[in-house]
Amino acid sequence: MNFTILDKKELASSVSLMEIKAPLIAQKAQAGQFVVVIADEKSERIPLTLADWNRDLGTIKIIFQQVGYSTQKLASLKIKDKLFGVLGPLGNPTELEKIGTVICIGGGVGIAEIFPVARGF
Repeated sequence: MNFTILDKKELASSVSLMEIKAPLIAQKAQAGQFVVVIADEKSERIPLTLADWNRDLGTIKIIFQQVGYSTQKLASLKIKDKLFGVLGPLGNPTELEKIGTVICIGGGVGIAEIFPVARGF
């Protein structure tokens, strides 16, 4: 599988947003799920929440903080570079019900899950 980096933005110091071509993952992704990303053959497997996805374009977005070798390696990759691997979607999706008005609150890097959950509600 070809997991090409399509876009990359620095959201804050040491925090990045990355858009990746991953059509099979995008087709099955649901709010609350995650992927495991491997930057290169020497990197660790990094579990990251799916921050967004686009089924039509076949893309996923992840947000991560650079704290160790593997996340620093991931952050060093550029647009058009390819990731060694992306596995997912994994985990149980968030249970979403029609319950009326919902307020979603989050902070820090954990905010990545808020958008898909809010969209799901």
